[in-house]
Formats: sequence, structure tokens, C-alpha cells
Amino acid sequence: MNLYRSGENRTNELIQAQMWFDVTGGGKKSFTHHECWDVVKYCKRFIIIPTGPDVVLNETPLRDSTTSDSPLDFPMSEDSPIQKEPRPIGRKAAKAKKTGNSSNHNSKFLEEIARQNTIRIEMEQKRQDMEVAIQAECARENVYLRKKDMQKTDRETMAMDINHMSPETKQYWKLE
Repeated sequence: MNLYRSGENRTNELIQAQMWFDVTGGGKKSFTHHECWDVVKYCKRFIIIPTGPDVVLNETPLRDSTTSDSPLDFPMSEDSPIQKEPRPIGRKAAKAKKTGNSSNHNSKFLEEIARQNTIRIEMEQKRQDMEVAIQAECARENVYLRKKDMQKTDRETMAMDINHMSPETKQYWKLE
């Protein structure tokens, strides 16, 4: 109360507090916490000390100071009712965090699926390579068995007695 200049009163102090709130970053919102201001206005951090020439914002005095007496420059005093606790996260931030965490979980899940698909593809390729190798081995085996069977048939044909054959059969046998 002793710091009021001549012609000023509590209303001027409240107007200065509102202006200070707007200038220091709270300008996006209106100053509506008058009951809070009544509690913290005497704390060292929030005192607006009138010194020097008037600082004017839109033709309205903001405060009287040329030095940096910003309430934000003063450390919090021990008697201040305001605690330095972090603000709880809001609903949007909590939702974004939850979605981000879900997204992280989803990405891990997708990475695991991709890893398993890669393993499955490699196993499928190995199985196909084994099938091709088995088919090639079977084809070689069949060729070998056909040759062996043909040789057996040829030996049996050559071991036949041609005396009881007809002249056409004898001639075919000789050609063979």
C-alpha cells in the first residue's frame, strides 16, 4: 500500500498485473484468477516495484521500471504458497502420449512380423531348393534305371534263340 503513487489504488495494481500477465506470455489467455493474485501479490517473485519512468503499452502504463525487475527473474521465496511442481499433462497430451506409445508398440509388433516373415521366406526358399535338388536326384535316378532296364532288355533280346523265329522277326533281330 505504501508503494502506490499519488492517485493510484488497488485497481491500478490489478490493471498492471493484468498487463504484466499479457506481456510475459499469458497473452493467449485472459487474466481471470483475481483471487490467486490476491494471495501471491505480496510474494517477492510477483511484486511489481514502481521505479524509473512509466513503461507504456497501448497508451496504458504497464509498470514503472527501467531495470529488469521481472517477477520471473526473482527466485521463489520460501514463504510463497506456489509450489514448483510440474504441471500434470493435459488430456490431449496424455492421449498423444498413449497413441505414441501405442504407435511404438505397433511398430515393434510390425517389426516382429517382418522378422518372422523374413525367416519364413528363408525357410520356404530352403525347402524349395531341397525340392529342386530331390527332383534332380530323382530324374538322374530314373535315367539310370531306364538305361539299366534298357540294357537288361537288350541282353535278353540278344540271348534269345532265333531258330524258331519267323524270317521277318529274324531280320528285325539282326538289325537290332
